[in-house]
Amino acid sequence: MRVPFLVFIFLTAFSEIVVAQDLSCSSAVTLNGGTLEVTSDNSGGDTENLQCAIDFAIEAGFRDIFLSSSAYDIGAVSAKGFRGDLRGRSKGATLVSIQNGALNCSEAVGAAMEFQVGNASVRNMTISVDSPCADGNAASVIAFYSNAANCADRTVFGNVDRVVIAGAGTQGSDTIVGVTADVAPDCDGADQKVLGTLKVNRSELRDLEFGVRTSIGGGGQVDINYNSLARVGLPISILDANQSTTILANKITFNDVDSYGASSGLGTTAIYVASTAASPITNTTTIKNNTLTDGGLSANGVAVFAGQVDKGIDHKMAVTGNTFQGISANTEGSGLVAIDTEDGLISGNRFLSAAGTWIDISSGDSSQGFVGRDVSGWAIVANEFSGSTANTDISLGEGTSGVIVGRSQGFPKVDDVTGQNDILESSMSGNTAFAKRPRSVRPAAAPTELFHKQLLTLMRLDPLHD
Repeated sequence: MRVPFLVFIFLTAFSEIVVAQDLSCSSAVTLNGGTLEVTSDNSGGDTENLQCAIDFAIEAGFRDIFLSSSAYDIGAVSAKGFRGDLRGRSKGATLVSIQNGALNCSEAVGAAMEFQVGNASVRNMTISVDSPCADGNAASVIAFYSNAANCADRTVFGNVDRVVIAGAGTQGSDTIVGVTADVAPDCDGADQKVLGTLKVNRSELRDLEFGVRTSIGGGGQVDINYNSLARVGLPISILDANQSTTILANKITFNDVDSYGASSGLGTTAIYVASTAASPITNTTTIKNNTLTDGGLSANGVAVFAGQVDKGIDHKMAVTGNTFQGISANTEGSGLVAIDTEDGLISGNRFLSAAGTWIDISSGDSSQGFVGRDVSGWAIVANEFSGSTANTDISLGEGTSGVIVGRSQGFPKVDDVTGQNDILESSMSGNTAFAKRPRSVRPAAAPTELFHKQLLTLMRLDPLHD
């Protein structure tokens, strides 16, 4: 039985030699078993070599591309239908620098690493980016898209695992998005929204305009777990999506960048979820076990911001087990603002230090473009407000009814504007009946202007709204 086995080994080795000779790439790209290895090319050919490895992997069905050197300089690389890993050694051992002026950003958001359809993972590296656009002013470091040449082909499974994406912050000349999952720029996002999943795991995003930006349809699963995001204009944004999003166990610092233009709305908010007339009719967002820390660089920081304009949708929200770390400088901001959003659960969270209002739930003003729907179905239970120094802990604004504020939450300060909600415990009264009377302690400044600024900024990046 050894002879057939040896023959098999010989034929396998011979086959690999033959395949290696047929790569049609430079000597920087080699085949080692089932792995395509790419070494850095001092002549400046890293872009071409990596693209060649990607093309060959797609054609020949290889699933592993390994960056074996310590540092690379690349422009734009793209893959259509790639199924596999693009990986380095580790976040500390592999640095990929995006070349300044290397991307075409004139007709759409440019992309340094673009994956259309397929099942692609980017793993174990640090990606550095400064001003990558040769023209235009916006680029994604990693983008997962539908097929631009055939918009009906729109399923992509994207994975970013143990990756550092480090930008230049406001010092760079371009708007940078860390990770994008969206319809291809040449497709119609209303009818051909990208399908599939996105996972961003144990990664670090810093000094960017946008961290993770998604707009997935079909109820696709989006997991943003165990990451660190700091000095990002808008760390996590979801626009016009029908996706099941879980944002779990991240450490997010927000309201920690003070040099964006006021009209952008950037630099203030951690997690932003918005729907417009172009949105699907359902969406689900779960925000669990995160630490959301207010940097205090403006007076109106918001940890979680959700709202609906022009069209009412069924957006289910669960905000559970998080730590909201406030700061006294934030006199008008909030921990959670939900406008025109029904059926939410806020449970098991800790609210520490100050904010303008920790929880702000209300109907929107239709004259400002909001839906203006009646808001009900919320439960605010089992939270801990004993460490709060906010002027108002819970604000139940216009249009709210039947919102339950449970007992044993550290006697939060509750402002029930309508008097139509079930306030079982509040430091503003000694009994439930009194707590349910309409009152106004000191309402926080209306956050609607900030919401619209952020929406307009996001829409400029979304192909649907070009």
